Amino acid sequence: MKKPSVCISPLDWGLGHATRCIPLIQSLQELGYQVYIASEKNQEAILKEAIPNARFLYLQGYRIKYAKWGVLLPFVLLFQIPKIIYSIFHEYNWLKKAQLIYEFDLIISDNRYGFFHTSTPSVFITHQLNLQTPMKWTTNLFQKMQYAWLKKFNACWIPDTEGPNNLSGILANPEKKPSTRLWYMGCLSRLVQQKNTDAITDKNIFLGMVSGPEPQRTLLENLLWEKGNELNIKFALVAGTPLNDKAFKKTTQSIVYPHLTAVELVQQIHAAEYIICRGGYSTLIELIPFRKKLILIPTPGQTEQLYLGKLWQEKNWALCYHQENFNLKTALAEASQFNFVQTPFIAFSTLALKNELKQLTL
Repeated sequence: MKKPSVCISPLDWGLGHATRCIPLIQSLQELGYQVYIASEKNQEAILKEAIPNARFLYLQGYRIKYAKWGVLLPFVLLFQIPKIIYSIFHEYNWLKKAQLIYEFDLIISDNRYGFFHTSTPSVFITHQLNLQTPMKWTTNLFQKMQYAWLKKFNACWIPDTEGPNNLSGILANPEKKPSTRLWYMGCLSRLVQQKNTDAITDKNIFLGMVSGPEPQRTLLENLLWEKGNELNIKFALVAGTPLNDKAFKKTTQSIVYPHLTAVELVQQIHAAEYIICRGGYSTLIELIPFRKKLILIPTPGQTEQLYLGKLWQEKNWALCYHQENFNLKTALAEASQFNFVQTPFIAFSTLALKNELKQLTL
């Protein structure tokens, strides 16, 4: 008897969309699905490492670039709208052709708006039902457009919880919700199963987790590397570049890893007193189970990260600093005095997924 098959494709906007798909894919395999993954480059590399028995299909990503200065980001993204629209239509046509060959039983898109099929159950994953833009009227306009487009999908799965204990505020829990079927699936953390991994004994003051589109990824890596070495403290950085296979910077006190496996990353998390990262939603969710003290530096101009940084600091879940005036020595000193509060965590489960899939196919 032929196994049911699913094709899943994560957006290539940083690594978070790919990493949060890992526990979902593993659960789908537990439920007997043959998994196909449509991706390229860094996303494909990290998913192949975690799920080597999946079948990989090449699908070009959006390849978005960021601005060097945050104030220019809206304009840089505006000029890339034609490329985004092309990518949406390209993935839609790609999937139509792939469906003729592979006959998928289920389609799952993580924030790829063209990755749906008109005659196959299609799911859209997002934690942003209320994407924040610099102006209120554009926020409202985008939400209306998004809700209209979501009708092309059979369901929308949200990696958060509904109600007051949610982790993303108004991003995933807006006052007005779409008519598309919603499922709040809990927290997708690929690292939660590894949280009891033996920690390394050589402790670090901080672990910097760097990812996201260029040039901002490199700017943050260089900032943490230079300031950390100026303070002559012991630290490590994970650069989020999995296509490189060797550490490309090292001193007696510090090291940059281009990429770490899940087990190695967990070891480094355990070894660090503080975690410094961008504050992308998927990264934050992965870190909750480790109860670490978080210092966030949102990508300049990236409204989602700026909103989450402010929200998490208001709840005492993390400290947040703007990149343009970030001072590592000051941040570490303030973090040592900050009253960090443990973030709530409701995990995603295979049983809940099984029940949702039953509802989806009715």
